[in-house]
Amino acid sequence: MRCDFKCLDVAKINNNMLRNVFVEVFCISIIIVFLKVGLGVIGDDPNYINLHEIIRIYWKSAPVILLYLILRLFNARVLFSLYVVTLIATILTFINSTKLSLTGQPLSYNDIVAGSNISLASKYLSYNNILICVGVVFIGGVILFLDNKLKIYKASKFVLCLFIIPTLFMAVSSYSNAIRGLPGWIVERVNVLNNKYDVNYFAWDWPGNVSHHGLPLHLIQTSIRTSIPELAKNELRNYIALRDEYISGDPKNKTVIFILCESCWYDDNNFKDLYQPLMDTGFIAMRATSPHYGAGTANIEFEMLTGLPSTSKYLSGIIYQEYVDTFKDNAESFPRALKNKGYATFAAHNNNRTFWRRNDVYRKFGFDQFVDITQMDNVPAEILKNKKPWQWQTDDIVLYRSALNKLREKQGQPIFMNLITMGTHGPYPHLNDSGETVYKYEVAESISRLVSFSQEVQKIDKNAVIIVYGDHKPALNKYFYEHNIIPRNLFSTIGDKDEDFNFKVIATPLDLGDVPVFIKSNDKVAVADFVKNANKKPYFCLAAFADKYFINSDVFAVKYTQNNGCKNPMYTDYSGYKSLINSVPSWVYAISLFENIPQ
Repeated sequence: MRCDFKCLDVAKINNNMLRNVFVEVFCISIIIVFLKVGLGVIGDDPNYINLHEIIRIYWKSAPVILLYLILRLFNARVLFSLYVVTLIATILTFINSTKLSLTGQPLSYNDIVAGSNISLASKYLSYNNILICVGVVFIGGVILFLDNKLKIYKASKFVLCLFIIPTLFMAVSSYSNAIRGLPGWIVERVNVLNNKYDVNYFAWDWPGNVSHHGLPLHLIQTSIRTSIPELAKNELRNYIALRDEYISGDPKNKTVIFILCESCWYDDNNFKDLYQPLMDTGFIAMRATSPHYGAGTANIEFEMLTGLPSTSKYLSGIIYQEYVDTFKDNAESFPRALKNKGYATFAAHNNNRTFWRRNDVYRKFGFDQFVDITQMDNVPAEILKNKKPWQWQTDDIVLYRSALNKLREKQGQPIFMNLITMGTHGPYPHLNDSGETVYKYEVAESISRLVSFSQEVQKIDKNAVIIVYGDHKPALNKYFYEHNIIPRNLFSTIGDKDEDFNFKVIATPLDLGDVPVFIKSNDKVAVADFVKNANKKPYFCLAAFADKYFINSDVFAVKYTQNNGCKNPMYTDYSGYKSLINSVPSWVYAISLFENIPQ
């Protein structure tokens, strides 16, 4: 008889648990359908339905589902919990749509939490909006009352925890690389899963990130940003004392050109002959250490323009994208400082001006003019007809023609130029190889354009200084693995395609960041000193020594690193590298980028 009662109790428990699971699955399904069909905010549509796509849809909805589960865990009843999460999702979708229509940029986490945005948002509220808000609160109260009165379904804590654990992991998986002290094997496994389910953060393209991954996940991903560095009173006194000490007179050269060479790389055994034409025309080669591999172009450019490390503990993510709205309008940089000394400042990029939000950044950095692909001439027909099917990039010839037009227009006036190439941008399709055929073809073509440009520049100003720098290695993962260019023990996964390869967390910029730099100047002594002091160092140090030997801009951050971290002996390990990266104090960032200081 006792056995019968025990069996009955077990059966009852199992039935209750199944009912709990069914109810939560049903409610979660309602949330997903509402987000997808009702609001359209969880990204792209799957090509087909299978387990992989179901997990991916759940993953993209995870932040909203997690909120629902937490409400349930704290004894909120089912109807009220559904009402709250759908209401919040609807409000955020409305705000996102409004911001998109006004700015072209989607809502971000910092838009929600920044108190400074409240007064701005209030300007878009109407009486109708206020009445709707009152109605929403009233309806919520009615639902809460009915839920409690009718005692509609109370959740099982055990079942909720079963759902919360995987949902929490999905919602915060973007934080795996940001949490210090997390075991490496966990980070690597999370990175593999992020790649598998295609939920990696598109830091370079916020509208694309929302379109692909959905608004809920986007809001979580944009919350990773490190807070803006602040300035204390005693630090302001330090700055004022050093500022007067660092002022050092007139600029050194009237034509200074920085050229970011997209994905340009070689070593003694691979691709070196492709870059030989540069050396044959007077460029001197050296090396630098990029903070990134295969991407992150804007951060390398940031280091070269500001003289600040992009991967220190004081900033995070892709800096242009994450911080542009908080940059002061007169952010300190080479173009800003040289403009104040009478230089024309010109930027050009044969891509869309909104990419990485360069249009906004360049304005705050002090460029007089930014020419993008829409303002450049068409690629000549004789070049266009010979393009390969896989050459999607716009030929660099239009970039250099725009720059030459500006040089000739200025007729000898001092000018600073910042040019960003595209001709060697990946991906590199595998043509019965590991991508090297495509890469070689594109590099050879791009370098020929660069050589011709440098020769034309010297006809205009024989003393022009041209610095060409590779932003990062190309993402030729399979090729690098097969040729042991990157040690095989640094890969956590491998495969047939470049995207199948993932790095272990132990891989550092010292393993992945070696890139070439080329310098051309008639001042051979300055070139020799520059190479001696800057060789193999991070790009912000390269900027510091470029200023010391060729520019003399009076950019405060550049002068600071000249006199502090960058002049120290070369580090010998990753610990020394990190010490150098973090040697620039937070107040230098604050003064350079965010705080308006009286001059």
